[in-house]
Amino acid sequence: MVREQLMTMQEVAEYLQCSLSTVRRWVGRGKVPHYRLGKMIRFRRAELDSWLGAYREGDWPLVEAKNLEVEPDQLSLFSLAAN
Repeated sequence: MVREQLMTMQEVAEYLQCSLSTVRRWVGRGKVPHYRLGKMIRFRRAELDSWLGAYREGDWPLVEAKNLEVEPDQLSLFSLAAN
């Protein structure tokens, strides 16, 4: 059985591309899943990924380029037809 390595606050800040103070604030407010081991705070990547999934906004539709329809009243920066 492979054990998942726990992450430090600094590693989480780098992983989430945010500041260390933001991670500390989230921990203090109980917003991010974490483990308190005495004075140390540790995180599991799988739990962070699940937590991030709960905050995802918008849909990610899987659409093939050939099935795209362009509305005539929409501004298009890219032409779908070869000129």
